[in-house]
Amino acid sequence: MFITILLVWIASAAAARNSHLDISTPTGLVVSVLWGLTLTLLAASVGSRLLNRPLRDLSFAASRVLGGDLGDSLLDEDAATPEIREVNTGFNRMAAQLSRVEQDRATMLAGISHDLRTPLTRLRIETEISVENETARQHMVADIEQLDRTIDKFLDYARPESTATTTVCVNDVVEAAMQGLHPDGGLRVVNMLTEDVFVMADEVDLSRVLANLFENARRYGKAPGADIAVADVYAKVRENTVSLRVRDHGPGVPQAMLRQLTKPFFRGDTARTAATGAGLGLAIVEKAIQRMGGNLSLDNAPDGGLLVTVRLVRSKRGR
Repeated sequence: MFITILLVWIASAAAARNSHLDISTPTGLVVSVLWGLTLTLLAASVGSRLLNRPLRDLSFAASRVLGGDLGDSLLDEDAATPEIREVNTGFNRMAAQLSRVEQDRATMLAGISHDLRTPLTRLRIETEISVENETARQHMVADIEQLDRTIDKFLDYARPESTATTTVCVNDVVEAAMQGLHPDGGLRVVNMLTEDVFVMADEVDLSRVLANLFENARRYGKAPGADIAVADVYAKVRENTVSLRVRDHGPGVPQAMLRQLTKPFFRGDTARTAATGAGLGLAIVEKAIQRMGGNLSLDNAPDGGLLVTVRLVRSKRGR
């Protein structure tokens, strides 16, 4: 940096000499120094722009990859300097490799789940026909149905990474999800939405999100001593976002485990004894929300219970 400033000062001094300024006089020296400072500031500004723009692009692309958007996160491989070109090329290769791994995983998971469907269907038919004992037949059919629901979870998790969004009324989706609950299913949902709320979402995906959150509340959100679990649904509307919240009244989750709940197949200690699903519920919820351009956060409510917050883009219709 010192050498650069010195060279710029020498160049400015030469320019001043060529301009018939005598740098041996106070006036000529001041002018040459001012020229040097001006050129140095210009050089620093240009250098800063050349450095900051690639860093901003890299930061933005990294955030897209973190959000699961692996296909549209490519950087310019024809950058001005070889160092930046090397970094961008390495980043693009990493993003492409992650995309291939994700696609292969989704394809494999969907293929296995699909191939299991046919033998399970045959097994259920043979069970209902061949097993004479009514109790044994009901238990076997129940096990087959549980396996079938697990396959549904796998297929949901393996769905594509992007989805088209439209204006969706959150109130309608919540009401439909509540009507789909079994009357004696062990869960009572309290809808606290007082006015229509509109978001940009996929209605089917949002319905699946609520179904998974209600199922999670039913299994693990029962308050101590209560006969059934209770889940509260409410929303906080901001200028550009809507935070849809589902809160149960169970024991909550240890703070250290909150971030792990969205990992596939992870179950907290409080859930293991009653676990009968695939361990994909909240992982499916997070992926579905990300596909719709939103995000998911988990926390413990101040007075107990797990608080799940789904943030989605607010629709212009609701403004």
